Amino acid sequence: MKTVRINLGETEYQDQHYDPRGVKLKPGDHVVVETKWGQGLGRVFSTFPLFPDHKAAEPLPAVLRVATARDRANEDRIKRLESDGRTFCSRKITALELPMKLVDVKASFDRSRVTFYFYADERIDFRILVKDLAQQLHTRIEMRQIRARDVGSKLGCVGPCGRELCCKTFLKEYDPISVRMAKDQNLPLNPSKLAGMCGRLKCCLRYEHSMYEEAKRRLPKIGSPVEAPEGVGIVKARNLLTESLVVELEDGAQITVKAADLIHIGPPLDENAPRSGCGGGGCSAGGWGVGSAPDHTNS
Repeated sequence: MKTVRINLGETEYQDQHYDPRGVKLKPGDHVVVETKWGQGLGRVFSTFPLFPDHKAAEPLPAVLRVATARDRANEDRIKRLESDGRTFCSRKITALELPMKLVDVKASFDRSRVTFYFYADERIDFRILVKDLAQQLHTRIEMRQIRARDVGSKLGCVGPCGRELCCKTFLKEYDPISVRMAKDQNLPLNPSKLAGMCGRLKCCLRYEHSMYEEAKRRLPKIGSPVEAPEGVGIVKARNLLTESLVVELEDGAQITVKAADLIHIGPPLDENAPRSGCGGGGCSAGGWGVGSAPDHTNS
């Protein structure tokens, strides 16, 4: 399936693929395309001879035609309409004391509709605002409330990693993210470090979380009795990245050992249970409840 990647402006998602529908295009061409706010003018970023069909969960938006000189001239009028709408709307929001933040304004290519994107923590009664906007702009008005993560996607900036925000370049769906993911990765629970530019938890916390979950399943739990080459002890801490453990030996010394070097791993101990014997009957490995390693010399 052949596709083209279209740039719809600085406030739009930058990795949107379109179906050219047989139109021959090359990078730099200006085209008229279908958008969420009606027809719009965009510029071709790149072409893709083969786009995986499984990545298209739904039909791709279409390229309608190559932009003509008349289309290009209409672009200036659209930008002027969007600028006037932004200025007037911002002024009315302040005058009406509405608890909302105007993020973006988009006008359809035929100027029959202007869409205002805003962020607010709660539902807003903007009926008076819509009425004033319609009287001022003489067109249909649509108000869309967006989430905090969508604000970051529209405004865009460079993240703490030094790269442009994921939600601006390639991330389209926002999966649930929790503080538990940061805990699993042993990250400091500092809100200023865990929050992205939108003020919510960073989306990248999810990227490697499955790897940490798999490492947690492979390593013995904290409190588990283990037998290392240096002796028998209890797991006190785990490093999931290096797959190593901090083990407290019977004499109180703490050592760091690779999980692969362990001779035996037992189930986690009950913190309230006595440390002598295994199930009350004693065990050959001492008071930590760890059985001795099997002897394979005669097998």
